[in-house]
Amino acid sequence: MNYIGMDIHKQFTVAVVKDERGNKLAQEKFNNTKENFSNFLEVYKHNETKIVMESTCVWEYIYEILEAMNYCVKLANPVRTRAIAEARKKTDIVDAETLADLLRADLISESYIPPKAIRLLREIARERKTFIKQTTQIKNRIHAILIKRGIKIPTTTLCKGTLLWIRSNTISENILKNYLDLLDYYELKLDEINSRIKAIAEKNTDAELLMTIPGIAEIRAVDIVSEIGEIKRFPTADRLCSYTGLVPSIHQSGDTLHFGRLVKQSSKALKWALIEVSWNIVRTKKNNPLQEFYKKLAKKKGKSKAICATARKLCCVIHAMLTNREEFRYS
Repeated sequence: MNYIGMDIHKQFTVAVVKDERGNKLAQEKFNNTKENFSNFLEVYKHNETKIVMESTCVWEYIYEILEAMNYCVKLANPVRTRAIAEARKKTDIVDAETLADLLRADLISESYIPPKAIRLLREIARERKTFIKQTTQIKNRIHAILIKRGIKIPTTTLCKGTLLWIRSNTISENILKNYLDLLDYYELKLDEINSRIKAIAEKNTDAELLMTIPGIAEIRAVDIVSEIGEIKRFPTADRLCSYTGLVPSIHQSGDTLHFGRLVKQSSKALKWALIEVSWNIVRTKKNNPLQEFYKKLAKKKGKSKAICATARKLCCVIHAMLTNREEFRYS
């Protein structure tokens, strides 16, 4: 069996090959093209070779190249690969060698590689978040210009009527007009993305199940499904809650056990989506168990802690729904 550690960069890759005894068989640096990967790996049979690389911003298309060549590829979690991070001598070759040795010893802390369909779903969902963030920045800039010019608008928010009022009353403001045009463009693209997500949600069985929960519509359902990925990788609801970051951190020394704040190392996108959905659920007119749970806990612990606890309970409900393929039950 051959073990290959790849230290991948934006433009090039440094690869080191080792055998089962740890002897270095080859090392090479090449540009990231399909031909170069094929030429490097042509002497190593895919059924006798394992490959590992770190999860970086360029891992996906390289993984797809290697996957198409039928190689067994593992994705190392860079946060947990401390042997590389804490090495005194740190070069590309040393990093690749260390990855190969960790793979040979079966000590790789793997990152989850979602299927192609889930990766595309995540890309669309995260693209929408980027457009929303940039739209908010533009609106904040328009507000700042209006304040600077001493222009008072009839409403506090930039609704459609207010935007028309600004256009008709600030003709000489070229800078403002540029931002308004840019805002129109972003909102147009955002509408297109929303339409695409809604079309996907109608065909996705997991999203359809989640939409039976009060307060979850197409967009938020796709957000949750894309971030969870395959539900079977979480054997229990507690595992999913831990991945989401809705469990307390634990500090233990001897007989002392202390529970602290929620864990930071988590899927922040999924955590945010569940908390946003939880706020929608507790504000719905139709009573449901999650709403009652929040109201009871908010009186004792406060709204902030109560909504996090509700999000965790919702996380457990979602795990049960996706695992058992059942719709949300109100009782």
